[in-house]
Amino acid sequence: MKIQYLGTAAAERIPAIFCNCPTCQKALKLGGKNVMTHSQVLLDDTLLVDLSCDTWHHFLALGKTVEAIGHVLITHSHYDHFSLDELLFRSTGMAKDPSAKTLNVYASADVIQKIKERLAASSAKKQLQMVGRLTLHTLEYYVPSEICGFTVTPFPATHAGDENAMIFLIEKDGKAMFYGNDTGVFTTEIDDYLATNGKHVDLLSLDCTKGNQPFLYNHHMCMAEGRKIADRFFKKGILDQSSLLYYTHFSHNCGNVHDELAEIAKQYGFSITHDGFIIEL
Repeated sequence: MKIQYLGTAAAERIPAIFCNCPTCQKALKLGGKNVMTHSQVLLDDTLLVDLSCDTWHHFLALGKTVEAIGHVLITHSHYDHFSLDELLFRSTGMAKDPSAKTLNVYASADVIQKIKERLAASSAKKQLQMVGRLTLHTLEYYVPSEICGFTVTPFPATHAGDENAMIFLIEKDGKAMFYGNDTGVFTTEIDDYLATNGKHVDLLSLDCTKGNQPFLYNHHMCMAEGRKIADRFFKKGILDQSSLLYYTHFSHNCGNVHDELAEIAKQYGFSITHDGFIIEL
């Protein structure tokens, strides 16, 4: 399984769009891995996780557009993870002969309803142009779905209290990735499900919006909280010494740029991602 992190930042990105804090200034000066965009991953070049307004930029960096992608998982509807209006660019009036004739979108019932409402609010012409270009699939917690060769199991994220936000176990060819952002510390029921079903996680990818700052904000995690999740998984046999541990989804509010975060993460037995980073399982 090839996992490519197209973006690795929280909503405001790094450097943040209107910010002049020392962290943003340092990231701007250093460039490279220290510049981070909205979080998004691409699996085996076929399954996309989330669809923010940075998607166009991410695919330009790959030297292509999104026209060949036929399957998108949505974690939740916050704009840095799902830009609803991007879907409308798949209409026949705006997308000429895409390789993927329809875009299959997989999300919670809450997010699916928001998509339907947005389409209904479009003009009659736009609605007609979207016919056959979009197929919606409702996901349910703890219920695996087969999606373009992957087995995807959604779990409840501790995030977005007004809807059923999701984190995912994504499996293919005997390998498994646990994709855990956006979320705060999540319920141990997830651990129990994974252990009871004999799941082994090869890559644990966790939210690290707070960096090494343990300030109170329950909808995201810091490094210490991510380490506690890993310890829970080790105790249940979900992780072993061959498993890879990575932090992702960073905010400038954590007060550190990439290179500094990478050094601090070592104290917790984790590595960190950056935009464009690839892992092969």
